[in-house]
Amino acid sequence: MLIANAKQIRTCDELMMSKYHYPGILLMEHAGRQAAAAIIEKFSNTRQFLIATGKGNNGGDGLVIARYLHFLGKKIFVLLAESPDEFQGDALINYRISSKLPISFIQYNPKEIRDNLYFLHDDTIIIDALLGTATVGAVTGNIADIIDILRGYAHPVIAIDLPSGLSADTGFVTTRPLHATYTVTFQLPKICHYVTPASDYCGEIIVIDIQIYPELIAQQGIQTYLLTDSIVKTWRKTRPNDTHKGTYGHALLVGGSKGMAGSIALCTSAALEVGAGLASAFIPASCSCSFHRNTLENMSIAYGGPTTVCLNETAGEVISEYLAEKSCVVIGPGMSVTPDTCEFLKTVLPKIKVPLILDADALNILAEFPEYWEFVPNETIVTPHPGEMSRLAKKTARQIQENRLETARAFAKERNVIVVLKGAGTIIATPDGQAWINSSGNPGMATAGSGDVLAGMIAGFLAQGYSPATATCLGVYLHAKTGDYLVQFVGQEGITANKILKNCAKTFNQIITS
Repeated sequence: MLIANAKQIRTCDELMMSKYHYPGILLMEHAGRQAAAAIIEKFSNTRQFLIATGKGNNGGDGLVIARYLHFLGKKIFVLLAESPDEFQGDALINYRISSKLPISFIQYNPKEIRDNLYFLHDDTIIIDALLGTATVGAVTGNIADIIDILRGYAHPVIAIDLPSGLSADTGFVTTRPLHATYTVTFQLPKICHYVTPASDYCGEIIVIDIQIYPELIAQQGIQTYLLTDSIVKTWRKTRPNDTHKGTYGHALLVGGSKGMAGSIALCTSAALEVGAGLASAFIPASCSCSFHRNTLENMSIAYGGPTTVCLNETAGEVISEYLAEKSCVVIGPGMSVTPDTCEFLKTVLPKIKVPLILDADALNILAEFPEYWEFVPNETIVTPHPGEMSRLAKKTARQIQENRLETARAFAKERNVIVVLKGAGTIIATPDGQAWINSSGNPGMATAGSGDVLAGMIAGFLAQGYSPATATCLGVYLHAKTGDYLVQFVGQEGITANKILKNCAKTFNQIITS
């Protein structure tokens, strides 16, 4: 599914009116009527609604909603943030229409507002139609006051297009909005609906068609997508009967150190679980026994002797003979950050000519030695969590989290890599500006080893011949979807990396057969 920014949707609206002579008042009518239908579907038994409206088009949508909910027999209160004298255009027309109906209008007055909201103790839904996608910067004035007042009530909230106070184009929260139970948005979801922390305020997203012509949307060059079951189904390759394990590739997983064999074992096993034909781990010999206690199907290449605790510069030379005929390489899980492993990474990077994933400690080494980037192949996949991204991008973790999509896109372009910025709503960004936002996953997946499994899953898809971007999206989505599958059996608290590993194939089968 496409995800639009404010300019793209605004351009579509303008072209509908200018190029196709489609009246703006009719677009507003479609939006309000369809939104009212969606609201009734969710709250058919609710007796009354408070619709808070601004003076712009979002407020105009709210006034159309008020009219249709009234026709459905609901008691409607409209809280006007501004005087009707300030309304213009289509919003003014809809105010004039609605004001002739038996709908209760309340003009915002800071001295009388709480008395005017006397009815809110009843069965009431609050509809937020104060501000739309044109919002830039912090909210002030009457609208800020109204948001603050309504925040004090426990009623369910439905946001129209987006919760007032959010920017449509980022995950940044300039003004803390009302927490919506549902957000009813028009034609396409917006970036704020799926990028944290803004998405935390949006609730369930309901997208309704307001009849913008598909060719206009196609002309906007939208490069942001939502990962869903339907898109994953279209990517999945079928397996011909006349194949063998070599058909599905050989992944080489590199990492491990003394006491950290579990990371590379999880990673290696995950590559096989999603369909790679072969998976081998290149590990220090001190990890060998522990590695094989955790896996049966995987092969290992043990470097050094029993006292070799981590990979080093010599290992970087030795690995050359094992890179031949490998389909992809992962470097980093459990590798540790030491002077030896730093030299190993510097030595091995120029030797890799196949798709590469840099994870965990490989990223920490790159953060410490940014000059190593010159050896990183183009379109390498990097998988930082926010802390690692902070070190790589030389920004604070807060700056990363407040601008997740922009950060991932900028870093992908700067370093010519595919970025997997992990976290709630994991973001995948490519050097050409494309980005995918993950729609699955839950907080229970914040557990040791989960990232190692993700890196291995991406490697498993790479080994099978998927493009780096597609393999990354498949791995991210399936990883998170498996976490959601597990919730029904063990709850969020019971999710472990090993459970994700053991259930990802079952989840993938459910996706492609549903």
